[in-house]
Amino acid sequence: MSLDPQPLQYHGEGFFTWHAFDPACKAELWSTAFFGPENTILFDPIEWPKVTAKPKAPILIVQTNGNHDRECKNLVQLFKGQTSKEVPSFQAIPLPGAGEMETAYFHDTTGTLVVGDALINLSPHPLMLLPEKYCSDSNLLRTSLAQLLSLPIQRIFFAHGAPILQDGLNQIQRLLS
Repeated sequence: MSLDPQPLQYHGEGFFTWHAFDPACKAELWSTAFFGPENTILFDPIEWPKVTAKPKAPILIVQTNGNHDRECKNLVQLFKGQTSKEVPSFQAIPLPGAGEMETAYFHDTTGTLVVGDALINLSPHPLMLLPEKYCSDSNLLRTSLAQLLSLPIQRIFFAHGAPILQDGLNQIQRLLS
């Protein structure tokens, strides 16, 4: 995959994003990085931006669902990292009803949610659910997403779409109501 992604964009509190359009799947692919005090975590990474220094070890690479291999294997080798489903400082939240093994990750200290395909925020459309044709069970997905309403979500980072940097919980509440 050679997508020529944008350089990392900083969003505060250790979170960064980068993205590129993938003509093969006809979608904008977004990735999130968290540079924490103990490790670097890359969520659903696409190719690392060429003009960006390599992240510092130890590096954990996380796929939010079974469809997001993207550049995971290549970056594990390049950065001498490892893949993981257990992410220190993040709560894993399974979201059945979306795609295979869909899991969101919540960072309580910053009120940040990282989500794969279950929620999409691609311009010009507002925040939306994964389209029904891609869901394993769209009714179950709505039920699964309802568990997010108990979290103090401020920001949301997506695998498909620009981040929501404030008022994340209210936006999910509006979507599910």
